[in-house]
Amino acid sequence: MAARKRTVSVRLDPAAERRLEQAAKLLHQSRGAFLQRAGDATARQVLLEWAVARHRRAEASASELAEQTGLAVEEIMAARGDGGKDEALAQFLASCRTVAETQANPEFLRLAEEAVAAAGVNG
Repeated sequence: MAARKRTVSVRLDPAAERRLEQAAKLLHQSRGAFLQRAGDATARQVLLEWAVARHRRAEASASELAEQTGLAVEEIMAARGDGGKDEALAQFLASCRTVAETQANPEFLRLAEEAVAAAGVNG
């Protein structure tokens, strides 16, 4: 089922309109499609930077930030980047542990632990 879309109006000065038209043509897109993609990409980047900053300050967990922003936990952790692969996999395993407990599905956790072990990290 396709998601319903909303219409947003944008006012542009003539120079910005020319740039928009040229950029959209280069990518073989309508102006609306170009603005949709550009707007979403910019919004995601702003939210990602905000989430990473809050996570570094320990103001919220990655899962809380993912819920607030609509971004994936792994995306936030990868953007944080200061822990590298080990921290990202540890966070993945912690998330899987929560899901397994919530769903009363120990097999899910076992499979996650196997995946982390295969990646060369102890959880």
